[in-house]
Amino acid sequence: MSIFSKNQNPAVNEPNTNEQSESLQELIASEQDEALNTSNPDQVTRVESTTRQNVLTKPSIISEGFTFEGTITSDGVLNIAGTVRGKIIAKSVLIDSSGQVDGELNSEQLVIKGQLKGDVNCDDLNVGPVARVDGNINYKYIHIQRGGRIAGRFIKG
Repeated sequence: MSIFSKNQNPAVNEPNTNEQSESLQELIASEQDEALNTSNPDQVTRVESTTRQNVLTKPSIISEGFTFEGTITSDGVLNIAGTVRGKIIAKSVLIDSSGQVDGELNSEQLVIKGQLKGDVNCDDLNVGPVARVDGNINYKYIHIQRGGRIAGRFIKG
C-alpha cells in the first residue's frame, strides 16, 4: 500500500507487483532466447524493460542552494536552480532564474533564465528576460527575450 493512497483497502488500489515482475521477467527472457536463436549470428537484438525507459524521461535537478563542481553527463533533461562549476553534457538544459553555470556546456536545447559564464555549444538557445550570458556561444537557432543581457562572441553554426 502506498503512503500516498487515499483508499485504505490495499486489495482495491494495488495490483500484485510480484506477478507483474515475474511476467515482465518471463517476457524479457523469451525475447532474449528468441534473439539468441536467430539465423543471422551478426544480428544483435537489444532488449530493455519498460521501467528503464521511464526512468530516462525524469529530469535531473540541481536544487537552489546546492553547488556542484565537476562534470555532469545526462541523456535527458537537466534543471539547474543551484550552482554548477565545470562541464555539462546533456540533451536539454534549463538554467532557472536562481541558477548559475560557470564552465563548458554542450546541449541540444538550452534555456537560460539565470546566469551563464563560459563556452556553450547548442542547437536551440533561448535566453530569458532576466538572464545574463557571458561567453563564447555556438548555436544553430537563437531566441533572446526582451531584457535578457548577453556579452561575448556568438557564432551561428
